Amino acid sequence: MRRKAVWPVCLLVLTVCMSTLPAMAGATLFSDLGPPGNLYQCCIGWTVAGSGTLGTSFTAANLFTVSGSGNFNVTQIDLGTNYITGTNTFYASIWTDSSGVPGSQVAGAYWGSLVAVACCGLVNIPVSGVSLTGGQSYFMVLGPMSLIDTTWESWNWNNQSINGLDLYSNDGGTTWNSNGTGNPLGAFDVLGNPSGTTPEPSSVLLFGTGLVGAFGAFRRKMKL
Repeated sequence: MRRKAVWPVCLLVLTVCMSTLPAMAGATLFSDLGPPGNLYQCCIGWTVAGSGTLGTSFTAANLFTVSGSGNFNVTQIDLGTNYITGTNTFYASIWTDSSGVPGSQVAGAYWGSLVAVACCGLVNIPVSGVSLTGGQSYFMVLGPMSLIDTTWESWNWNNQSINGLDLYSNDGGTTWNSNGTGNPLGAFDVLGNPSGTTPEPSSVLLFGTGLVGAFGAFRRKMKL
């Protein structure tokens, strides 16, 4: 009976060890999303569009501040954007704050050809290789893939009464216009982990494989 019980116990230990590893999605570095089922204001928000449909191109930029302190590796971004008409593709990127306007794009922080979804879903972006600093402000920027395409999306407003600086550009970000700080921010979140704390997927797999191999060898020895 004791020999038969060894393998289930080993699997239990492996499960516990794996469950103690940090979640890959990460902690919340910023969020203005509501609870599931009521994530954001549906059908009202900032326009993201090329000039093919509206006759004017719109790129939106919202200022947000990363919570915590130290450096964080971004693991996921979720955007509350809805498709209206046109080609239904847009890009998202994160830029530094340079005295109230986007300064420079954060290294690796560009995601193109994103597809908006129906309300009230989220566009989920898995992220790697992007680092942000706690306590610092950045711009989340959403825009059309081309200034002359037919894209038209709405970056829906949050429903948590979180206001902040909203900018828009009609020339793809060369110059910026301000709607001020009294309007709702677009709905989104940024998830991440402190630098150096998130195991790489390959490391997790190697760790688990090693434990399974060790337990298997122990089980074979017990049968001898």
